[in-house]
Amino acid sequence: MCNITAAQIEAIENGVAVTRHTAVVGKPDRPSPDIQSRIVEVNFNPFWTVPASIIKRDLIPKMQKQPGYLTDQKIRIYTQQGQELQPEQVNWFSDEATRYMFRQDPGDQNSLGSMKLSFNNPHQVYLHDTPAKNLFGSDYRFESSGCVRVQNVREVVAWILRDLGYNRARVDETVRSGQRLDVDVPNGPAIFTVYFTAWTTGDGVVHFRDDIYGLDTQGQIALNQDPSLIGS
Repeated sequence: MCNITAAQIEAIENGVAVTRHTAVVGKPDRPSPDIQSRIVEVNFNPFWTVPASIIKRDLIPKMQKQPGYLTDQKIRIYTQQGQELQPEQVNWFSDEATRYMFRQDPGDQNSLGSMKLSFNNPHQVYLHDTPAKNLFGSDYRFESSGCVRVQNVREVVAWILRDLGYNRARVDETVRSGQRLDVDVPNGPAIFTVYFTAWTTGDGVVHFRDDIYGLDTQGQIALNQDPSLIGS
């Protein structure tokens, strides 16, 4: 379970949180969505295919200012027919780039880090590692484009894959190998992303978080309605 407002993840087993992890979630203008799904695959040393929204909002402006950015980040350009292009073949002062696929090679610079946790959802988001681990130490952790970055993600992966013969040592070994590996997770754990700005724990302590996406006002509007109109 990921509580977006707390930017925190818990692995729950038999009603008990067995591990807790700091997270980095979506920016207010690129919010992480509410999701109910199930983990189906763990991807070791993954490629990262740049989403169309990031190509237009981030990648094109970056290339206008830093022509060597794609090369430095080991991001390759492909046409719809699978032909690889060089950055200098693209007009970065137009929308031409939106017609191509951009894929980042696995490695230390990869935006997904060393692993990705995949689950079916209409938003094309997932949980993943990150090379920017300094963000986990910040009090403000709303820095992603919608996906959720997980601190100490290897512990989560070892927990998810334990019935498939993985422990933390094997997870580390698989990452060190540098090889691409996709591991199917039969009957994987359910995943929920939720938006709780207030909740209570078993010890009776009430926790509050900022309404970072401004969603609580929707409930306030509903509460201010004429009760006779609700449900009409």
